Amino acid sequence: MSYGQAKPQKLSLSLTTGYSQQDLKWSIAGNIAGKNPNVYSELQWTKVGGQSVAAVLDWNILGKLLLAANYSYVYIRSGTVTDNDYNGDNRTNMAYNERFNADKGYSRDWSASAGYKLIDNAKFNLSANAGYGINTQSLYILDRTGNFPDLNSTYKANWKGPFIRASSTFGISNKFSLSAAITYNQVNYNAIADWNLIQTFQHPVSYRHTAKGFGIDGELRLRYKLYENIALQADGGYYTWQTGKGIDELFLNSGEIDKTQLNIVERNGYRLTIGLLITI
Repeated sequence: MSYGQAKPQKLSLSLTTGYSQQDLKWSIAGNIAGKNPNVYSELQWTKVGGQSVAAVLDWNILGKLLLAANYSYVYIRSGTVTDNDYNGDNRTNMAYNERFNADKGYSRDWSASAGYKLIDNAKFNLSANAGYGINTQSLYILDRTGNFPDLNSTYKANWKGPFIRASSTFGISNKFSLSAAITYNQVNYNAIADWNLIQTFQHPVSYRHTAKGFGIDGELRLRYKLYENIALQADGGYYTWQTGKGIDELFLNSGEIDKTQLNIVERNGYRLTIGLLITI
């Protein structure tokens, strides 16, 4: 009997741990029209990563109807961030360039969805889900060299919105199965930052970013059946998210609010995990 022909399970819990790494960058223009210059300031967090833990709960509530919930958390322990400012268009006439540490913070995702089994037979199944998710990154700008000992700036980004997901599983043998999934997210982006060393900015919210965007997440999973209700699994995933043009609001101690164009926010990353699937 193939793995795909096992008795259907009503409830399954996946528990995994592994490594996750991502890049996040954004840029703003000199004014709200996107000019003077077209790229005025640019921040880029690179290879920000650490250990991840995750839990996924799937419930075959009735017939082919499905409910699912997902939670994951990444403890950021490595990474760098560069801060560049320009006086000329197209990143020319650089006015500022510094590189700092970003080995602190976290990344957190959660989602809930409902779905339906479109195909469900002995060797292959295909499901479609729709739901809502929140993806959060809490990023830091730190200096481990001692040149700026009080530097402790933060950038907290949230991507919130609905998603659709297609997933499938192919039974390779009585022990092995291979799964694949792709998710499309339509999101509202919101971020707040505290540039703690700049006294002319307000604290704890120095500026805010808002925009609309989207994200695509793909993953592959290989499972090996250890016992009737327990399987070992290894996962790999890659994601890419970005926004369109938005607004950067800078809050000054004087009470003024300066607005400029947020050109784009881009986030890309991958994850590698291993864990157990428990079914009931």
